[in-house]
Amino acid sequence: MWLGGVSRLAQMPQSGDRHHHRHHQVVLGFEGAADFELEGTGGEQLRIGGGCLVPTECGHAFQGLGDNRMLVLDFDLDSAIDSRIDREMLDRLFDRPHYFQLDEHFSTLLKAMAHELELHGQDPQMQQHISALLLHSLYQRLTGETLRAHESPGRLDMERIDQLIKQRLQDKVSVAELAETCHLSLSQFHLRFRQTTGLTPYQYVMKHRLDQAVWLLRCSSHPIADIAVETGFSSQSALTHAIKNELGLSPGQVRRQQSS
Repeated sequence: MWLGGVSRLAQMPQSGDRHHHRHHQVVLGFEGAADFELEGTGGEQLRIGGGCLVPTECGHAFQGLGDNRMLVLDFDLDSAIDSRIDREMLDRLFDRPHYFQLDEHFSTLLKAMAHELELHGQDPQMQQHISALLLHSLYQRLTGETLRAHESPGRLDMERIDQLIKQRLQDKVSVAELAETCHLSLSQFHLRFRQTTGLTPYQYVMKHRLDQAVWLLRCSSHPIADIAVETGFSSQSALTHAIKNELGLSPGQVRRQQSS
């Protein structure tokens, strides 16, 4: 399945903001700097040569530091636009939120693409081609792979995977560790996991964390802040954001539901 992307130059507000969205996003430092904080990953300052990957529904906060511009790529998973961006590649890149640093050659490419957006930023086809080019370049740098055909998927030991996730809820098991448990490369694991569960590994682990948090809210008297720590969330506000996004309720409302 091929998906369309949108590319744009954006200024991060100096007043700061926090939100989430239903699409994958790449933020690339271009001019000036901005502070970013990704849920479960911590904070980092973005400037030229650096960037971050924000998976769908991942809460993130950001604040511009003086004059700044970032090159932002958005990839809508619900879109079926015919483009040059492959769903499998997106699944592997956006398995988790993280920051990255890139080489000077990529920075040169970034500056050229930003110039094209300044000239032709209202052209949807130009936006899609720029998104595809930058994403493929990122993919090869961050994974060391060229997208290629893979062998037919085999069965995953989901019982073993679930056990490891439950054992490591608080310190958040990585996708690489799950792949190693199944004796698969990261790319093979992503492909097989998606075809087995219909979710990315990151989405699946997040579901486990949320399920356990909801269970604790309903079946224990633990403080909400403690439940956030026990289930691997960076703060009580991060847990609140995740539960509201999934259930449309606050943690307090979930707890009161059980007692009513």
